[in-house]
Amino acid sequence: MPLAPGSALPAVPVQDLDGREVPLSRLAAGPALLFFFKADCPATEVAAKVLPRFARVPGLAVVAVSQDDAEDARALAADGGWMGGVLLLRDPEPWPASEACGVRATPTWLLVAPGGRVEMAAEGWSRDDANALAAAAARLAGSTPLTVSRPDGPEPALRPG
Repeated sequence: MPLAPGSALPAVPVQDLDGREVPLSRLAAGPALLFFFKADCPATEVAAKVLPRFARVPGLAVVAVSQDDAEDARALAADGGWMGGVLLLRDPEPWPASEACGVRATPTWLLVAPGGRVEMAAEGWSRDDANALAAAAARLAGSTPLTVSRPDGPEPALRPG
């Protein structure tokens, strides 16, 4: 189960795509949306197309953490249109950041409030969860609520991780 609301984001390191370590807690001082993913996951494939829409929330850091090698992570980011709005990082095997954050399915979403505490978490792909995360992110950022997936959009309503 992902970190519960109110939990502090751990200081475990992740890597940039060149292999340099970065403490996860420093990246998500908040507000931030962390998106843990595996490129070959069917739910990630759906969510990947929606992820850059979160970058429309002013002041929200959108951080994608891959459990793949750098090449696969880059390919999914390019296919999802993440360039410029999403910070892409890696959690290399044995996935210490995923373990510390309670990631048991991909994708896993963690919305982090200012101060580094988890505000909300979700697993897999659910339109309702994505829109709830976007609304909560906008509230944390002091912005107008945002809908990231509409019922008439191309994404299914649900795809488990």
